[in-house]
Amino acid sequence: MPTRKEQFDHMIAETDHTKDKLFFSAVYLASVKGFANVGIRELCYSVNVKESAFYNHYKGKAQLFDRILKHFDDTTHQVIMTDTEINSHVAAGSVEAFLKANMAKFSALTSNPLYHTILQIVSAEAYTHPIAGDIAKKNLYHIRRGYTEAVFEKMIAAGHMPPCDVQLITAEYYYGLKGMLDEYLLLENWSDSKLAIENRIFSHIHFFAALLQPIAATH
Repeated sequence: MPTRKEQFDHMIAETDHTKDKLFFSAVYLASVKGFANVGIRELCYSVNVKESAFYNHYKGKAQLFDRILKHFDDTTHQVIMTDTEINSHVAAGSVEAFLKANMAKFSALTSNPLYHTILQIVSAEAYTHPIAGDIAKKNLYHIRRGYTEAVFEKMIAAGHMPPCDVQLITAEYYYGLKGMLDEYLLLENWSDSKLAIENRIFSHIHFFAALLQPIAATH
């Protein structure tokens, strides 16, 4: 499997647009040393353009970082299921199938090296950059939790889940999952095996789905 640098070198080589070359290189360098430590001179040198070329496309580093954040914000919405997909899972009545399908959508995104790397950047920058923090909270917590709560409420109404505190159950599910996803990203960053954490993620899904099975009626 190609290294992250090799993947980004390929992205840079494949595009003829200087603006995109700078974008791809900025994402890679930020993942290695933090965006604050990426200099414009170094960035331009990395794609073999003059510093003046940078200002032809970006007003400064802040605008370039805004583009990185926007890419993350726009792309992360692909994790959210459509109403048709949600209604299909509610009709099928399987909480586990819904949670696994949602994870499959997320996994499909993280298999893209550009998105995966930006996710790591946003996760790190969220602690010090207010806009990155707002975007991380919105995409990694509020949106996914909000629509999962809505799905659980539909599952309860259809009799596929027992009545419960939906907000609490969803929070318990996602906060545990978030910790494992953070570990997954860290292992990816250091090229360690991810098999064990992948198995734990699906065990976590199975465990919660089993808890949310409706209690069989007794006669």
